[in-house]
Amino acid sequence: MKRTIISIAALALVLAACSGGTTTTSAGAGSSGGSGGDASGTVVFFGYEDSFLPGVLDPFEQATGIEVKTPAFADEDETEAKLRAGFDADVVELCSGEAGSLIEAGLLQPIDTTKITDWDAIFPSFKEGEDVVDEDGNVWIVPLQGGPFGIVYLADEVDPITSYEQLFFGEYDGDIAVSEEPVSTIWDMAMALGYGPRVDDITDEQVVAAVDALIDVDRIRTTWSEDGDLIQLFATGEIVAAAHATPDIAEALQEEDINAVYVAPAEGQILWKCGHGIAADAQNVDAAYRLIDHYLSPEMQLVFAEEYGYLASNSKILDVAPPELIEELHLDDPGSVDLVTIPEGLPDNEDLWDDQWQRFAG
Repeated sequence: MKRTIISIAALALVLAACSGGTTTTSAGAGSSGGSGGDASGTVVFFGYEDSFLPGVLDPFEQATGIEVKTPAFADEDETEAKLRAGFDADVVELCSGEAGSLIEAGLLQPIDTTKITDWDAIFPSFKEGEDVVDEDGNVWIVPLQGGPFGIVYLADEVDPITSYEQLFFGEYDGDIAVSEEPVSTIWDMAMALGYGPRVDDITDEQVVAAVDALIDVDRIRTTWSEDGDLIQLFATGEIVAAAHATPDIAEALQEEDINAVYVAPAEGQILWKCGHGIAADAQNVDAAYRLIDHYLSPEMQLVFAEEYGYLASNSKILDVAPPELIEELHLDDPGSVDLVTIPEGLPDNEDLWDDQWQRFAG
């Protein structure tokens, strides 16, 4: 899932944008876009707060005359609960691996990709997963951003940690933190044990074995959910490493002169990817398509790459991004083996994973 609390460094950038930074313009915002030029009125965008960047929303409203309302949610559970209760939304931010229950409940409508200007320019690795494009060819999410999960450790405290196996079972001093999301941490341990690597490859017996192993690891000090909490754990010296962390955690610590390193685990990185869907009861479908088209434009993809270091789904970003940013973030090949090997997802038997998790966390 997309992180709901951004890092210290990213937060500073958002505040700078809110205080009157440079406004980026989009070619897509001023043109007819994939949904035509007749969209008007108000569009309700129900999403994560870090997606409501003024440098993205302001040029859209100025170019189209469409007002964007931005109610925020904290996580996918809140999204589903509110939509089931009849919450009014047009565009809904979704992450791959989270949309299945919304689709099954009829809370989303299929995307008409002919109304998405750059649909064919989206990297194939971003289209993986049945809640993006299902086996019948229905599209439920227009993927926009993504990023890898891996290991962050303090280079001044421990020797290089290069795998989940070493993180959990290696010989070094110091405690670690793991994600409080059951699937994430069980999956990390399963890979350390040689299972997977994809979540659907992990059997029920292997889930049990992974939780047994988590229980036996003495160095797990705590679980974490928010970026700020994890940064604090590192900064205070309570932990020396963390699982299922992201590169911007290490970057935020480095800005505080803490020698933190992000590494892609030898077992493989998991790619989170998020994008936009359209609510089944959307009141302004034309404006919804117009907004999605705007967010997918290479100019707006560049804003998110520069602000947060997110990977971009639209290959046309290579036409507008500085070469040094392309190299730094691997924007030219977000599905490459050396960057990301495993698409994020949820197991079909998630209830079993949750039940087993209680043996560890309960």
